[in-house]
Amino acid sequence: SLSLLPSAKSLKDRARVHFHAYTFETVVEVVMHGGKRMASGKTGLAQLRPIDATLLLPGDRFIIRQFSPVVTIGGGVILDTAPLPRRSKSHNVIPFLEIMRDGSHAEVLLARVERRGKQGLSFRDAISETGWPRPQLSRVVQELAGRAVSIGERLFAREVFESVTSNAVASVTAFQRSNPLSQGIGREVLREQMNSHPEIFSAVIDHLTSEKKLEVAGDQIRLPGTSVVMKDEEAESKKTIEHAFASAGLKVPALKDVLAALKIERTRAQKIVTLLLRDKVLVKTSDDLVFHRAALVQLREKLKAEKAKSPKLDVARFKDIAGVSRKYAIPLLEYLDREHVTRRVGDDRLIL
Repeated sequence: SLSLLPSAKSLKDRARVHFHAYTFETVVEVVMHGGKRMASGKTGLAQLRPIDATLLLPGDRFIIRQFSPVVTIGGGVILDTAPLPRRSKSHNVIPFLEIMRDGSHAEVLLARVERRGKQGLSFRDAISETGWPRPQLSRVVQELAGRAVSIGERLFAREVFESVTSNAVASVTAFQRSNPLSQGIGREVLREQMNSHPEIFSAVIDHLTSEKKLEVAGDQIRLPGTSVVMKDEEAESKKTIEHAFASAGLKVPALKDVLAALKIERTRAQKIVTLLLRDKVLVKTSDDLVFHRAALVQLREKLKAEKAKSPKLDVARFKDIAGVSRKYAIPLLEYLDREHVTRRVGDDRLIL
């Protein structure tokens, strides 16, 4: 908030003046808000752009002197030292600055929270922007009950919290309508889609699950009671895929060849495979090798029996046990290593 003395000349937009606050002095450019010139004796809102870094807080007072000759022409009070980037050239900061000038502590804090939108205002930034000590900030936060939501160390406007809440349900609903073969949307995918701060997102999901409006299953978020709905040709394709691998034992066909033989398009076929993998009916050991879980269970039983003979296992012995060629043996051994069924020691394995 800037006031000119009646004796001063009018001040034009982007004029440079000497700026004094406490023992600090620098030169600032005055950018007018709401006009191209400030008349003598008038008060208005402006942004002061110093050529040197300053250490000031809202409420600090200052005086300005004409650039040349150096005479006092006015002064004012700091309202905000943390301006956010303007969203557009037409964005009006005057209502916000008027609250900073005339509002109560609660109104000032709420305005700062609201301008941060879905990212919210951290307690640390609130202290930095206002200059209030933590106990004072905590008291003001209590005054905002009903108008702001405190989540962890971050404040969000009540309207923002409610908007994110309804948006979460709408996004999950839209995803499941578009993806009937999916059991839910990935948690991080949903958060990125909503462009929401992690803290408010987690709080919203917790709130919606407690209200039984959403369900969380592992990393998947879904509507309550959601089940995969398949069309006739999709259900038939699912049976075909499962049978192709169940009947093959460990000498499985390439996944791409199984999918190419289906009557449905590749995208839907891939989703069915994802469903079978998620339900652990099929197990993927490499990019193009998929096995039925029953075959892998049988393999584990064979290895358990072989351990009694000798725990040491080389590739040749494994090929005989599994009845497969090297093409399948190496990916299977690497899978068994990951599953801690075997452990590699040099070129051999130990059956654990």
